[in-house]
Formats: sequence, C-alpha cells, structure tokens
Amino acid sequence: MAERTLLTNARVLTCSGDPAERPVDGDVLIEGNRIAKVASGRLDVDAAAARVVDLHGATVLPGLGDAHTHISWPLDFVFDHGAVGAAPPGPHMLDVAAVVRTFLESGYTLIIGAGVTQPLDDLLAKDAIDRGLLPGPRIVPSGAQIAEQGGLGADGGLMEVAADARELRDIVARQCDLGVRALKLFVSGDGVVPEYPSDDVYMNDKMLHAAVEEADRHGAFITVHARGSASVAMAARTGVRIIHHACFIDDDALKELEARRDDVWVCPGLHYLHQMVSGQAEPWGVTPEQIDRSGYRDELRAQVAGLRRMKASGIRILAGGDFGHQWTHHGTYAAELQRYVELVGMTPVEAIHAATRNLGPAAGLETGEVREGFLADLLVVDGDPAADVTVLQRPGLRRAVIKDGTFAYVNPETYP
Repeated sequence: MAERTLLTNARVLTCSGDPAERPVDGDVLIEGNRIAKVASGRLDVDAAAARVVDLHGATVLPGLGDAHTHISWPLDFVFDHGAVGAAPPGPHMLDVAAVVRTFLESGYTLIIGAGVTQPLDDLLAKDAIDRGLLPGPRIVPSGAQIAEQGGLGADGGLMEVAADARELRDIVARQCDLGVRALKLFVSGDGVVPEYPSDDVYMNDKMLHAAVEEADRHGAFITVHARGSASVAMAARTGVRIIHHACFIDDDALKELEARRDDVWVCPGLHYLHQMVSGQAEPWGVTPEQIDRSGYRDELRAQVAGLRRMKASGIRILAGGDFGHQWTHHGTYAAELQRYVELVGMTPVEAIHAATRNLGPAAGLETGEVREGFLADLLVVDGDPAADVTVLQRPGLRRAVIKDGTFAYVNPETYP
C-alpha cells in the first residue's frame, strides 16, 4: 500500500477555477505522490494507517510555479551574463544548487526553464533533483537560448545561432536529444540593448513552424522572447506554446492569441519591468538615463494595458519573471503575483492561478490544483493568500512545502 498522509484541520484553497474562491475548512488525504481525497470538514481516516499532520488552521494551496526561470543566475547575480558563462563548472553548479533550493523553500514546486548560461545547467539540476541528491522543484529543462543570425544574441557568446529554418530545426533536434523540453527562441529585440529595440522582429513564420514541429516530434515545446506586437502575433500563429513578455499588444496580436486561446500562454515578467522603471536597479548601475533609452517606461504602461486586454479576452497568463537580478532577487518570486493584483486588476486568487492552475497544463503536468488524482505538490502557509497575496512572499508564514507527496521543506522556525 502507498504511504498515506492526512493533512487535517486545514484551510484549503483548491484553485479549481473560481476567481473569488476563499479557503474553506477541510482535510486533504495523500496516497503515494497523488492527492487521494479532498473534503470539507474532517475525513474519517484510520490514524494507524496514515501519518496525520494537524495544520491548526494553516492554508493549503497548490505548490507555486514559475514559467520563466534562469537557474544559471546565482544568488549574487547582477547583470554580467558573460562572467557566469565563463565561471568554472564546479563552483557554478554549486550556485545552481543554491538557486533551486531557494525556489523550493519559497514554495515553488514547478519551474519552466527559459534559457541557461552554461548549456547543461537545467539538465544537470533536474537529474540531481529527480535522483534525490538535491532539494528542488520539478524542472521542465531549457538549454542555451537560440537567436537568429543578425539579431539580438547573435554574437554567439551565450546563445546558439540559426540562419534559416533548416539550421534552426537542427539546433532544436540536438537540444531535444540532450533532454531539453522547453526551447527558448529570441524573436524580438529588447530595449535594454538600444541597438536592438523591442519592436524588432527576428526569425519568420517558416523558421518558427520548423522549430515547433521539431520540438513537438520530441515531446518538447517552444517558448519565445517576444516584446513587440508583430513578434507576439507571429509566435501565436505559428504554434509557440509560451510567449514571454508580450509588452506591446495591438489588435492583430490579440486576434492571433484569441485564435489559440486553448493552447497558448503569455508569461509577462511584469515585476521585472516595474522594478527597472521604479529605480530599483539604480544601485547596481542601471541609471535613469539607461531606462529612458530603453523605452521601458512606455513598455511598462503598454504591458499593463495589454495584460488587461488579454485578461478580458480569456488569454491565460503564466507567472514568471526573469528573477535573479539583485532588483528581482531570488526568493522574491511571488512579487510577480502582487503586481498582477496591483497593476492589472486581478483578484488575489486570479493571480495565484497564474502560478498554479494555469502552469500545470502549460507544463503538461497534473499539478496546480488541490484536486483528487493530481500530483501532491502543495504549499502550507499561515494567513489567507486569497485575501492578501503578499502572504506568499513572507518566509515566516511559509510552514511547509510538499512535493511528490512528501514534505520537501519544513520551516525550522515553525516546526523546531
């Protein structure tokens, strides 16, 4: 018989879809690595046949997820990608181990890679976590990011570079053969590098169709860096699964997103833009003049307006935000959810859905809901995140993280 754990005297936030859901008194029974039962009030379970954990009114919700992660960036990362890429592999992987542990201890049980700085970072970390050698979340691994010849990142220092659809297909196949499952392409510029503005468009429909087809053949999927409207529209119509940033959305881009409402997700990284524009990066050398040149002030306004339009159109939003810079420090991942509430007008539960029920399907996993049959990846916190989403940012309120049916992290201050 599979091991059984009963979480009793809990407040359960199921994330089953209601944007106005509030936690209700209930119990959750776990058998093996799956949720066996979810009930209002108490479950009648033989205490001799299960481990009984009394949560004394703490809230149980699905483990959180982030769809735009760079575990290559160490805890003290600023903005020097080249230095990380050139770091000795041994010490670098210790930095990676610290990052994945930080994700787990922050309540994150699932992450989707969005590009690595050393080619095997996600794959090695996933293998070590899966074998029980490291504490960390489930990882949908990425590889080196992929640029088009002549576009942003095409110097070849940290990215792979393709000139046409055939070369792109070959790169996708090679990364997939290594085990990569989320391949990230750069199909737009980024105003932080002014010579490659955000409305630049790289690659073309033929290239993206080839990449999507090859990834699908390997059971993988394509994600893209796409900030401008034209790049977002191209990504949506060619079958890309996750569109990162989507800062500018015009009618054409929204129409393409709406046509694929059931199998495309947008991952904005709103907190990153907010922090840059509000001057939080200035202590690390990002001056107001650089922000002005980047166009990020206009980009933030446009992204907020676009997210409101996408929300109204039923486009699914994924939490994920380029965390790891000192102004978006590792461990502050749930700040992205706060921005959705403050700036986009989501309810706290809608914001939580971006990190739970929306993320499971994007990753192809039965997770993101407290639901019978789903993977037992859960977060236990004091307080009510459905009323105040910032509860999820406070380490002192984080009691425990359950992953695959077992307690993967227990707050030593809560349970000495």
